[in-house]
Amino acid sequence: MIIRKKRVSDKLYFLHFQNQREMAETFLRFQEFYESPKFKGKIFTLENYKDWYRKIKGKFSYYSDWDGFNLPSKILKPFYDGKFNPLSDKEKQLLSIFKKMKGNYYIVAVAGKKHKHKHTLKHEIAHGLFHLNKIYKKEVLELIKKYKHKLSHVENKLKKMGGYAEHVLNDEIHAYTVSLSDELDVVLPDEFEKEMNECFFKHCKNKKYFS
Repeated sequence: MIIRKKRVSDKLYFLHFQNQREMAETFLRFQEFYESPKFKGKIFTLENYKDWYRKIKGKFSYYSDWDGFNLPSKILKPFYDGKFNPLSDKEKQLLSIFKKMKGNYYIVAVAGKKHKHKHTLKHEIAHGLFHLNKIYKKEVLELIKKYKHKLSHVENKLKKMGGYAEHVLNDEIHAYTVSLSDELDVVLPDEFEKEMNECFFKHCKNKKYFS
């Protein structure tokens, strides 16, 4: 499996996979330890997760359901510490990429050709900015608060998707507004979408990956 690592900006790293399945197989336990409404902060096996996912989705379709991933570096620690052993070969490969890195940073990942993944990458980079740039995060949360009365349907849709714990909902509302709102199949307030994108482009210094 080939994984290419690129530095998007200070403390933000982009992993590019050749195909979606390999990426999803690699990230599943990292991502769901971070933001699953069921497994956030818990130690679990792949089979534990598959059993739960089948119950809420009717089948295990995870590897085709999610076309981008994002997480803060602190999520890697219990994996390095052996709490998730035995690790898969793919999990070991991801950990090897960052084993020499120190401090806090953020990881985003997409797969496939650029013309197919650029909107997904914009969405994932928005997540990275939200966690790494305090001013950006403050402005994003102020916009969500400003339009809160018009966003309850978006929050409800995210909850029904089964992939997001409560603590990431504002971040997801913001990232889906910046890119991939069509995947939610909800109507966003025009002014909210306009202001959120203006905020994103004001703070995003490296636009080559999704332009």
